[in-house]
Amino acid sequence: MRVNLWAVTEVTAAVLPGMVERGRGAVVNMGSASSEAIPSFPLYTMYVAQFSRSLYVEYRSEGIDVQFQAPFYVATRMVSILAESGRAGRLFMLLIAPTPDAYARAAVRWIGHGPPLCAPNLGHQLLWCLATVLPDFVHDWLRMREHLQHRAVAQRAPRRRAGVPTTLK
Repeated sequence: MRVNLWAVTEVTAAVLPGMVERGRGAVVNMGSASSEAIPSFPLYTMYVAQFSRSLYVEYRSEGIDVQFQAPFYVATRMVSILAESGRAGRLFMLLIAPTPDAYARAAVRWIGHGPPLCAPNLGHQLLWCLATVLPDFVHDWLRMREHLQHRAVAQRAPRRRAGVPTTLK
């Protein structure tokens, strides 16, 4: 809650007055496609998509662009650990998970050139289309199954940072 909601709203409230005064600026919030493209996302938290959308409507006439970046998978260390759960997972990640640099370049190009919801690369856009045609009960079943597998993999992986809990409660 502190990171996903409080920090976003407090930092945004701190920087918006200066942007309004200058008549330009951009607010870029990070989230996940899971909070938008998928009807439920069990065992994970949600992000600030609605907040970003509302800010976009409220401040676009002031010259301020608001973007909510909603990636599916990006080739990070966390994703590589999850992909280790099977051959199909590795192939899937290879095909649809851009590198962090590639994702960042595409996302920055999106600022000022589209709606506030940002899915800037082709692999993520294709996943978005697929997500919209699946019925909710299929999403629910797939996400719960996948997230239980993720949790099991994460619990077996050595902890990389001190103070990180080894189990979720």
